[in-house]
Amino acid sequence: MKIFLLFSIIVIVILLISRDFIYSAKRNLFKDHAAWSGKDLKIKYKSSGEASESEGNDNYLKMIADESKIYLEAQSKKKEEKAK
Repeated sequence: MKIFLLFSIIVIVILLISRDFIYSAKRNLFKDHAAWSGKDLKIKYKSSGEASESEGNDNYLKMIADESKIYLEAQSKKKEEKAK
């Protein structure tokens, strides 16, 4: 009877430890899934540098992206000129 009780306690402890281990492994595996799931996206820009490519006011994100690209290009040109 003592062997059965000891064996039952050992099995319960092993199950509890393995449950915690599996839970933590699953949590760490899917941690920040949104951050690394879309890393293969490539954004292609047109070569022209005008922000007026976006027509209409219904495409706000494209307008912001175009203006940001132009601003960043201007800033990098200024840094290159200062470096010379």
